[in-house]
Amino acid sequence: MMRQDQVLASTLAGAGVALLPAVLAFYLAAGPTMWLVTGATVTALGLAFAYTADDEPTNDESSSTKTNCPDCGSRVLATATACEYCGAALDDEGIATGTDGA
Repeated sequence: MMRQDQVLASTLAGAGVALLPAVLAFYLAAGPTMWLVTGATVTALGLAFAYTADDEPTNDESSSTKTNCPDCGSRVLATATACEYCGAALDDEGIATGTDGA
């Protein structure tokens, strides 16, 4: 399932491609002043978005600290008590304790 931001990006890209011929025809007829105004507007909007963007990382599982399982090498969360792949029990430091977690 696609995330909502990916759907929006795909929709905007498709709309841009569909409208590109009409926009180019307009700008070719309008002259260099319109190109200058458009460039300044796009630059201002880009800077506004860049400076107001949310820089806080998300708290999803992919950004959590991970380590390798010492038995099978699978990536597991550092806070995991057992490997999700092989079932090896892990201690607090992510080191296998020698017993399986099954």
